[in-house]
Amino acid sequence: MNYTAFDRFKDALKGKPRDRVPVFGGNSLWAATNFPEASYKEIASDPDLIVKSQLWAHGLIGIDALYPSPDALFIAEAFGCRIRFSETGPLVDPLPLSLDHRKDVESVVFPNPRASGRFPVVLEAARLLRKEAKGEIPLIGTFEGAFTNTCRIIEVEKILRMTYKKPQVLDELLDRMNTFLIDFAMAFVESGVNILFIPEPTASSSMISPKMFRRFVLPRLQSFTSQLDVPVVLHICGDTKPILKAMGESGAEILSLDQCMDLAESRAAVPTMSLGGNVDPVKSLLMGDTAEVEKDALHCLREAGTDRFILMPGCGIPPNAPTENLQAMVKAAEVFGL
Repeated sequence: MNYTAFDRFKDALKGKPRDRVPVFGGNSLWAATNFPEASYKEIASDPDLIVKSQLWAHGLIGIDALYPSPDALFIAEAFGCRIRFSETGPLVDPLPLSLDHRKDVESVVFPNPRASGRFPVVLEAARLLRKEAKGEIPLIGTFEGAFTNTCRIIEVEKILRMTYKKPQVLDELLDRMNTFLIDFAMAFVESGVNILFIPEPTASSSMISPKMFRRFVLPRLQSFTSQLDVPVVLHICGDTKPILKAMGESGAEILSLDQCMDLAESRAAVPTMSLGGNVDPVKSLLMGDTAEVEKDALHCLREAGTDRFILMPGCGIPPNAPTENLQAMVKAAEVFGL
């Protein structure tokens, strides 16, 4: 019987796969940027092109997953934010909203999670990729969590000030955002996604305190994960040692760790969690050569071990990362074995 990439992932969650650890990597931006048949902007708005670019990247690199969302900003765009496409990826312009009172939250117009903006494009891409994956390849739906999406849409400085000055207003806004994201996640899962990758970069310990993380971020993550029946990968950028145990309480099955995190120490801090990480996306994948990538990846495997571990970059794959470096990351897992 064929041992599939999805079998490998399921076995990794329970303990040890039969052959090697799974290799994931947020390659949506890389695939859309490097696909030779269309521009990034064209791919971002066309489900058929998303599928073609993903299958092209999957065949070229060998990462154990497919990704139907070409970028993380399609949610902010559906709220009315202007998205600018640059050579390094999309940029978002926040909405000029002022939220002084709880009633002001009503001025935020929440889109239809199935029909607004590029939601139909992303959902259709998931449906098409489900047919291609045939249940054998993990289909990972990626979008940012409630705290980060709120910071995209309103403006991060305003939201950070609200954590101190208007916490009840922020609670109201975050609860509504989280409910919206749960609705979209359910639509994503119905369309074929069988893993959710949720980055919360603005919840990093370099942005908010551990106390604020437990106050504003953790309850929404717990609510989110409790209402979904697919595994969730939680990624938070930077040094997450101060909040690592709290991340372990989020309900996520896998914690994806930044390249600055020590995997052995993290394993000791949250011994029951599955971990993902943490090949350096810049020093190794973008600026290094294949030997440096292999060395970095093998170090990750030695530090984390091969039980309940997924090899992946410490953040998204840079769009200009050389193909051979991404191939070297996958090869390192194959060479290391179990």
